[in-house]
Amino acid sequence: MIMSADHPGLTFSLRLIRSEPTYNQPVQQWSFVSDLAVRDYSGTYTVKLLPCTTPSHQEYRLPVICNPREPVTFDLDIRFQQVSDPVAAEFSLNTQMYLLAKKSLWLSDGSMGFGQESDVAFAEGDIIYGRVMVDPVQNLGASFYCSIEKVFLCTGADGYVPKYSPTNAEYGCLADSPSLLYRFKIVDKAQPETQATSFGNILFNAKLAVDDPEALLLVNQPGSDGFKVDSTPLFQVALGREWYIHTIYTVRSKDNANRGIGKRSVEDQYHSLVGQGKPQANTKNRKRREMRSTPPLVWEIGAENNRGTNIQHIALDRTKRKQIPQGRVPPDGILPRELNSPSSEVSLVMIVGGIAVGLLTLCLTAIPVMMCKSKKSTRRKDAPKGLGSSRPMMPPQSHHSDSSEV
Repeated sequence: MIMSADHPGLTFSLRLIRSEPTYNQPVQQWSFVSDLAVRDYSGTYTVKLLPCTTPSHQEYRLPVICNPREPVTFDLDIRFQQVSDPVAAEFSLNTQMYLLAKKSLWLSDGSMGFGQESDVAFAEGDIIYGRVMVDPVQNLGASFYCSIEKVFLCTGADGYVPKYSPTNAEYGCLADSPSLLYRFKIVDKAQPETQATSFGNILFNAKLAVDDPEALLLVNQPGSDGFKVDSTPLFQVALGREWYIHTIYTVRSKDNANRGIGKRSVEDQYHSLVGQGKPQANTKNRKRREMRSTPPLVWEIGAENNRGTNIQHIALDRTKRKQIPQGRVPPDGILPRELNSPSSEVSLVMIVGGIAVGLLTLCLTAIPVMMCKSKKSTRRKDAPKGLGSSRPMMPPQSHHSDSSEV
C-alpha cells in the first residue's frame, strides 16, 4: 500500500507490472497511480510491502504459494509538480492573464506588476478577480483594446489536466469532453441568458468588469479587461479535484476596437440540411458528428481574427474558510452550506413537528381530566340532597380545583 503524508486523503491504484520467476529475492516492478489530480505531488510517500517466504527447497511455480510475514515499511521522497501546459503564443495574442485575490490590485493599472500576488490560493468565500491585459513589454500603450467575451470553468475527470491544443483535439474548457467532470460557462458578454448561474444551488455571482460599477478604473484602461467570480461553489467537489478557468477575448487596435456587446456565440449552433422525404432523425446523427469535430467556438480563435484565449489553474485553500457572524446573512445573499443544506431543513421540520405533537398530546390529556373534574363536581353538589344530614360537607383535602392539576 502507498500513503502520502502531505496528502492524507489521496488514494492510489496499485499494479504489479512484472516480477522475476524465482523465490530467491525476486526483483519486482510496481506502479501506483493517483486516483485524484493534485497540482503538486511533491512530498514523502510511505510504502508498505508484505514479504512472503517459502522453504529453500521449494521450486517456483504458479500460482505462488508462500507464507506472509510482517509488513516492511520505508519512505519514498518525490519531487515533481503537475501543471497545465501553457497556451501557445498564437492563441494568447501577446496578453497575460492573472487571477488575483485583492480588489485593489485588480483595479490598478498594472504598471508595478503583480509578482507573487497572482500565485495565490483562494479560501472558501473569497472572490476570484480575473484580469487579462496586453503584455506591457510590448509597449503598445493605449493603442490596443482588450475585451473579454466569455469565461468558462471546468475540472478534469480521472486526473485529466485541461489543455488548449486544437491540433491535438484538446479544447480546454471550451467544449464538452469525456475528460471533463464539470464544465460551466459563467460569463457570455453577447448572450448572458446562456450563462450558468450556480453550481449545487450556490451562485457563481460572475460579473464582467464592464457590468460592475465598482470596476470603473479597470474599464477605463484600454489594454485591460477583467471579471470576478465567487470561489464558494468550487469547494463542492472532492479533495484533489483541480479547477481551471478559461477565457476568450478580443484584442483590437484603437481604430477597430469595439468594446460593446460583440459577436453572438456560435458555440451551440449546429446547422443541418434534411432532404425532402428524409427522416428528421438524421439531424441528431449529424449533430453528433459535429461534436466530434472542431467546435465552432474554436474556429474564430487566432491572430487572424484578433481573438485570443488563455487558461489558468485556480489554486484553492481548503484549510481556511471565511467566517460569517451567526444569524447574519452575508452581503451576497449566499448562506454557508451547513446553514443552507437539506439536513438543516429536515432537522427544523423535525423540531417543529415534535413541538406540534407535544401540544396535541397535552390537549388530548387535558380533555378527559376536565371531563372527570366536571363529573366529580356534579356528584358533590347532588350528594347532600340524598343524605338528609345537617352536617356540613367538607371538601377532600387531596383535591384542588385550580388549573395546576392539568
